[in-house]
This record gives sequence, structure tokens and C-alpha cells, in this order.
Amino acid sequence: MMKNLSFGMKLKLLIPIFMRAWSLVHTSHIARLSFFGFAMLLLGSPVYAQDQYLLVSNREGRDILRYNADTGAFVDVLIPAQTGGMNVPYGMTLGPDGNLYVTSWATEIFPDNDPRVLKFDSRSGDYLGTFASDSAMSAPADLAFGPDGNLYVADGSANVFRFDGNTGASMGIFASGDAGDSYRGLAWGPDGNLYVGTVSDHFDRFDGATGVSLGILPTPQASSIHNVAFGPDGLLYGGDYFGNSIYAYSSVTGELVKSFDGLSGANGLTFDNNGELLVSSYFENQIVRFGSDPGSPGIVFTSGHPLNGPLDLVVLAVPEPSTYVMLLAGLGLLGFAARRGKTAYTTNEH
Repeated sequence: MMKNLSFGMKLKLLIPIFMRAWSLVHTSHIARLSFFGFAMLLLGSPVYAQDQYLLVSNREGRDILRYNADTGAFVDVLIPAQTGGMNVPYGMTLGPDGNLYVTSWATEIFPDNDPRVLKFDSRSGDYLGTFASDSAMSAPADLAFGPDGNLYVADGSANVFRFDGNTGASMGIFASGDAGDSYRGLAWGPDGNLYVGTVSDHFDRFDGATGVSLGILPTPQASSIHNVAFGPDGLLYGGDYFGNSIYAYSSVTGELVKSFDGLSGANGLTFDNNGELLVSSYFENQIVRFGSDPGSPGIVFTSGHPLNGPLDLVVLAVPEPSTYVMLLAGLGLLGFAARRGKTAYTTNEH
């Protein structure tokens, strides 16, 4: 819960507790320094401002754009075209290390670019190298880190590839669909299983530990599911690329619960810190925001240049500067206290 509070709110809540605890520490200056250092570490533990960035993989521009996730204002091109040999940036995900992982594959324009997963610093956009590849992978689309810490990639060959989450080494095919089908989006469910969107009218479900098929989840309303996500409400969301809608289903029964319409090439989808749905409308070069009421029309969040074929979306929280200040100050005080304690111990020994 603390991680969702701003630094000011965190300080307001914790100061009375710190003052009470401070009054109980009578033993020595070293003990008080240690306590104060610990308090600063606690205050500096990951706190995030309400400000967030929205990252957009831009197919025709071959780049990754950064927007203010609250206002929709364009910030900059985070990762320019062809950085690290990036061809078409398709799927994106944030790793446990906070870095950005991007799938890239060949097109008719750049046929020699091998399909692979690239790794970038999510804040600076610096290229950190090719993270993963597999010779059997043909058109990697969406990707996500699983509960086991490994990386899973949905491929156009109707296979899900698994890669070691630390080294990027290929662990082979984790799960497969029907021959002739094609995979685009995937998401891990609250039940620990994997849900994969197909270009047919269903989700494929797989056991999250073994990759064994758990059957399909029919979606007769959706003709081609290009992105998949579980919402804050626990529903399974799928972007229907050719049906121009987002559909939300019960992942247990497959019942259609609600839909969000009026799009053109519904593709990437994500949720902001208010739980509102953001969707890329590919053919209109727009990002559209929807409230929780499915009956309400979407509001154009941002559109036009430099958007040109928006695909996937990722919301990136912006740490407050105070986070780093408090962490460094706390570590410094703890180090100083430890050194003083060691000096005092050595003096007493002699």
C-alpha cells in the first residue's frame, strides 16, 4: 500500500511513528544514527508520483514514443527507429528489473532483421542489447514475464516461446495452438494460467506450470484478438482488431460482460493508475481512453503525428526525486553508524 502513496503523504503518516520510536531510543548516538538511517530508507523505499508515462510502439514510424499518461501530451521519442537494429517494435513489457523488453521482427522493408527480443533502459531509452532469440520464432508479438520470472513470447506461428528471465537463453516452445492459427497477445491470469489471443474467435488457455492445453475460451463476438490483458476488475480483455472493439470476458465461463466500441483496428490496451482503459486505434492513429462505464464513448487521448500505426502500450510510473535522495541518505547514515560502531568497539578492545 505504501508504494502507491506520494512522498508527502508517506512523510505525514510516518513522522508521528518515528518521533515516538525516537523517544524510546536512549542507548547511544550510534543507535540513534542507525534508527534515523533506517527511517530514511523506509521513506525512500519505492514511492511513485501520480505522474506516469505512456509508452507506445509505433509500427510505421519504427520507433517507441513517450507521452504524459495523464494529459496525453507528447513528450519525446524514447527509442528512435533502428536503435539496436529494431525493425518493427511490436510488443512491449516491463521486466522485473524495470527495463523495457521489445519484440522486433522482419518486414518486407527490412527482410534481413531476425525476430528477437530487444532490451532497453525504460527511462533513458538506451539500448542494452539483444535479450532473447530463437531460430524457430517467426513473428514475435506480445510478451510477458511469468510468475516463475521467465519471459514468454507469443509468436505468429501459434507457439509461445519461453526464455530464461535472467540470461535470455531459449527454453524452447512452452505451449502451442492449432496449426494454421496465429498468436498475438498473451496475459497471465490471476489463476496462474496463461491466456493467449488468437486471430480466430477464441482464447487459448494453458496450464501456467506445464504448458498443457486447458482448452479454448470461445469469443464469438471477436474475430481477431490482437492484445490481451486482465483488468483491475479481474475480467479478461481482448482487443478485436477487425471488429473494432474491446471485449471483456469472464475468464472462467467465457461470458461477455462488457464491450468498448468505436475503434478502428483495436490493438494495444492497458490500464492507467486510475483503472481507466487506454487503447491504440491503429488505423486512426489514435490512443483512446475509456472510463469504467462501457456505455460511455471513448475520448481521444492523443492522436496524429508522430503516431503512425500505434501497436502496444505500456504505462510507466515516474519515481519521485525524493526516492533517490532518501535512499542515498539512509544508506549513508547506516554506513556511518556502522563505521562509528566498529571504531568504538576497537577502542574498547584496546
